[in-house]
Amino acid sequence: MNNPIGRGLKLLRIGWQARKMGQSHSDAERLLAQRALTAMFAEARGVTMKIGQLFADSDEATPFRELLDNIEPLPLETVLPLIDRQLGRPYHEVFEHIEASSAAASLGQVHHARFKQDGSEVAIKIRYPDIRDAVESELRLAGLMPGMGPVKKWGFDLLGYKEVLKQNMDRELDYRSEAQRQQAFAQGVMVDGLVVPKVYPELCREALLVQSWEGGESLEQAKEWPIELRQQLSRILIKTLLTSLFHHGQVHGDPHSGNYLFRRGGHGVEVALLDYGCTIEVNETARLALLKLILAMREGRDISPLQCFAAMGFDEQKLGYIAPTLPLVARILLRPFHATRPLRMEDWPVSQPMSRLLGDKRWWFRSAGPPQLLLLLRAFQGLSRQLQSLEAYQDWWTLIRESLGDELLQRAREFQLPPLSRELSETPGLQAIADTLHVEVLKNGSPHVKVSLPAEAALDLAELMPEEVLEQLQGSGEIDLEAIQQRVNDSGIAPQDVFDYSHADKHYRVWLS
Repeated sequence: MNNPIGRGLKLLRIGWQARKMGQSHSDAERLLAQRALTAMFAEARGVTMKIGQLFADSDEATPFRELLDNIEPLPLETVLPLIDRQLGRPYHEVFEHIEASSAAASLGQVHHARFKQDGSEVAIKIRYPDIRDAVESELRLAGLMPGMGPVKKWGFDLLGYKEVLKQNMDRELDYRSEAQRQQAFAQGVMVDGLVVPKVYPELCREALLVQSWEGGESLEQAKEWPIELRQQLSRILIKTLLTSLFHHGQVHGDPHSGNYLFRRGGHGVEVALLDYGCTIEVNETARLALLKLILAMREGRDISPLQCFAAMGFDEQKLGYIAPTLPLVARILLRPFHATRPLRMEDWPVSQPMSRLLGDKRWWFRSAGPPQLLLLLRAFQGLSRQLQSLEAYQDWWTLIRESLGDELLQRAREFQLPPLSRELSETPGLQAIADTLHVEVLKNGSPHVKVSLPAEAALDLAELMPEEVLEQLQGSGEIDLEAIQQRVNDSGIAPQDVFDYSHADKHYRVWLS
């Protein structure tokens, strides 16, 4: 496993197979390529398998899901000597019984066991032999990879991303560090219904972690529960992310389904959150800046999104080039926090409106963000998928107030954002964008149609137009809808007259206010 040449050849094969998957022209070809790639990820384990698990998180209907729970573990007879070595004594002096593992993970595997002294059920997490050398080989290979595609074109901080990956993998490989972070999470994230497994630090070693055994049902099973129970689960999941982010400053960063178990009983429902190898640290300035932006949007106060993003670690000079769009970017990204009713996750699209607003410049926005942002976004995406599966929706604003309390909210309101450089100090605030898109049609000078829509509808003007009107506009030579759309987008849908157009007995007017 620790042969760097062998690891390099495996990574090369995986790269070729990934390219083949991307070039597949039919569903059948794509499925075959995915199955081959899944097998390669599973064989490689380490960093490579973690990348495969990212694919699994993003698409529940592909073979990549097998990387979460169907990988063949090492046999028990291979693992028991490893446990002896870590403990420094025969395992049977501590454990009455250890079961074979039912599934493997990227860096190690978990075994159900029972303490000899009191019969308590525990989980033993044992790191694969030589996996540290294998991971270091992969990270060295990653360090030699050139920036390609959007990474190179838009100036991503590739070294920063590689450093974050290396730091995170170093922490994941040391189970003593994971045990400490797990204990801190249990003490710092106090949410009713959240269960963090109890750690036995006296038994934890660099390659061995012992914690309480937690049972429960999978997300696939929980989504069949009655709606009132699914509503309780959704509250626990949202409040866990909010509390860990804004109070604790350490967010669980590995939201794949295998790390969540759901329980129901006489005392309500519980969510057992497992695996603290990957946690994301968010410093106080970034937390308060984000919360200040959320509060300003919710309470209708003007504030510079650019100044808030810069305080979160974004490159202010890069964002300066797209400053007029940032109020709308903030509205799109943070919609659950300023929605006035419980929000269905299907009604929180991000990729499509960001693509319509920024086009290729969305890569510019992403490249301006700090490398840690990728992991934090993954945590939010994981939560969104869970809520969508549960079909249970909440008023996020209510949960913010319950989770954070008035004192923290007031601290965020009063927090003084670090100043921007002089040339960026006059960037648009939240009040610079429109709230409503108006469409009015007069027929023979009298009102015929009058419609008001959310301002974001202006991101796709062509979609709003009846087909015959669109044909008239395109054929008139008077209206360049593509240029108008670009102007609206570049302004970040600021209040403006979009266009006026007359044809025969009808007059069309569209404006933002």
